[in-house]
Amino acid sequence: MSMSPKIMKHYSRLRTAQEIWSALSKAFYDGSDELQVFTLNKKAFTAKQSGRSLSEYYGELTEIFCKLDHRDKVVMKGPDDIAAYRKSIEGQWVHIFLAGLDGDFEQVRGEILSKDHLPDLEESYAMIRQETMRHASMKVKSNNPDTPAMVVRQRSTQNWQDQSKTNHSKTAPNIDKSTFKCTHCNKTGHTKSRCFELVGYPNWWDHNRDQQKKDSKKTLTAAVAKIKQRIMLLRKPLDW
Repeated sequence: MSMSPKIMKHYSRLRTAQEIWSALSKAFYDGSDELQVFTLNKKAFTAKQSGRSLSEYYGELTEIFCKLDHRDKVVMKGPDDIAAYRKSIEGQWVHIFLAGLDGDFEQVRGEILSKDHLPDLEESYAMIRQETMRHASMKVKSNNPDTPAMVVRQRSTQNWQDQSKTNHSKTAPNIDKSTFKCTHCNKTGHTKSRCFELVGYPNWWDHNRDQQKKDSKKTLTAAVAKIKQRIMLLRKPLDW
C-alpha cells in the first residue's frame, strides 16, 4: 500500500508505522468493516471441500481466516488473556475446517475432535493430509491386478511348468504311464512328483472334467445298483 505525498505530509509527524496505520484507519474508515466481517464469516461457515483437492480447500479457508484476523478489533491486555483468546479462535477455525471436509474423512475427523487437547489448524491439516495419502495408496493397490489369488495361481502354474520340464527329461517317451500311480491322490497315469494337486494345475486344465467324471461315476453306480435289484427280483421264487 502506498500514499500520495499530499496525504503523507499530514502524517509525517507520527513516529511509528503503527501510529500511521491507526490514524489512517480512523480517517478513512467508511463503516464497511462489519459488512466485510459478516461476508467473510459467512464464506467460512459455508465453505465445503466438495470434491476439491485438500490443499485448495485449505487454502481458501486460510485466506478467509487471515482477513478476519486482520479485522479483529478485540484488544487483550495480559499475555494469558491473549493466549486464551487465540486458542478459542484457533479452535473455531479447526471446527470450520473439519466441518467442510468430504465424508471420506469422517473417521479421522472424529479422532481429531476426541483428543484431550484439540490440535491447531496446521496440525489438523497435517493429519487430514496423511489420511488423503493413505486413501490414495489404497486406491492404487485396489487397481493393481496382481491380487494374492492371482499371484498364487501364477506361481502354481509356473511350478507345474518347471516341474513338467524337469520330469520330462527323466521320463522315457515309450513308457506306459498307465502303470504309474500317485501316492497322493491315488489316481493312475502320473506319479506324486507330477500330481497337479501338489504342483498346480496348468492353464489348459479343464476343472469341469473332474466334476463330470464324478457325476458319471455316480450315475453308473446308481444304474448298476438298479440292475442288481431287478436281477434279485427275477431270481426270487414266485408265490402262487
